Amino acid sequence: MLVDWQYLFLIHLLAFVIEKGETSERDVVTHIFESYDKRTRPVRNDSQATLVKIGMNIISVLDVNEQQEYIKLAVSFDNRWHDDFLTWDPAKFNGTTSIIVPADLIWTPDVTVTSTVLDTEYIVEKKDLNPEIKFTGDVRLNFAYVLSNRCEMKTDNFPFDSQECVFVMSSWSFATNRIILEHIGGQRPIQNLNSEWDIFPYTNETTDYYLEPENPRRRIIYRMKIKRKSSYYVWVIIAPTFIISSLSIAGMFAPFSSTGDREEKVSLGLTTLLTLAVILSLVTGEMPRSTNLPLLGRFVLFELSICVLSVALSIYIPHTVIVWSEEGNVALYRSFGSTDPVF
Repeated sequence: MLVDWQYLFLIHLLAFVIEKGETSERDVVTHIFESYDKRTRPVRNDSQATLVKIGMNIISVLDVNEQQEYIKLAVSFDNRWHDDFLTWDPAKFNGTTSIIVPADLIWTPDVTVTSTVLDTEYIVEKKDLNPEIKFTGDVRLNFAYVLSNRCEMKTDNFPFDSQECVFVMSSWSFATNRIILEHIGGQRPIQNLNSEWDIFPYTNETTDYYLEPENPRRRIIYRMKIKRKSSYYVWVIIAPTFIISSLSIAGMFAPFSSTGDREEKVSLGLTTLLTLAVILSLVTGEMPRSTNLPLLGRFVLFELSICVLSVALSIYIPHTVIVWSEEGNVALYRSFGSTDPVF
């Protein structure tokens, strides 16, 4: 009978231990949120600024809109700060050292990208984010969203151009006496899934700016460089344009006569001009609108000018030879390679 009571005691003790282990995280939440107020900054001394550490990682570049001068990309942010009111003793809660709770239960810094031009699209809705809280009060919140950031396009060297896009992160409400921003180093490798651009690692700098003379605000400026992959434009536009214009120039030196070859040369030149005009329209659709004509546009216009000159010479030279031959300049007439008499 005594043995049965011992077994019964051990079973109850084991059930108690399991129950305490299963409810330790719940007990921590009950304990730290009993008098917690998320409406105020998480410091016991109001004169103390909250240090918010931020890390940015670029997931992929989704689109580069050159006409409207903005870049659309998916990014993830790692935000870390200390909350004086979210601490506990792990020894009192079965060794629980961290918990994960919904973000709307705690104070979160209002730090965001202030250089966006369109609404930000959260990959995971903000209300569904779950920060991790350590027993020391350190909070870590990871989130990702798709943002459209203004990116001034300098296209003088298009399609061999590179662009620098600037992202600015700052707090909407707090000056440096309440929130101090600091960048976390160690960006992850960029997944370069864009077929048109090469993406390079960003650089960053931290600066202060003033909306009010006595209260500076802290911001983190990220600079990301992208370089256009020019092989498409080389093989689809530049090479065909060069070949077509070379064909037009070669046609100008073909032998001519009065039996219709002159008209064939003019027709070849006009066809070449029409082809280059179509290519120029394609280039215009690809190029961003700016005050300066890009390098590719200058190249096509140069080739177009060569073809116009070729057509003009194809008309002028035979006409001049015919006129001179009628005046007795037979030697000059023969020097241009005509095989048929013109009279």
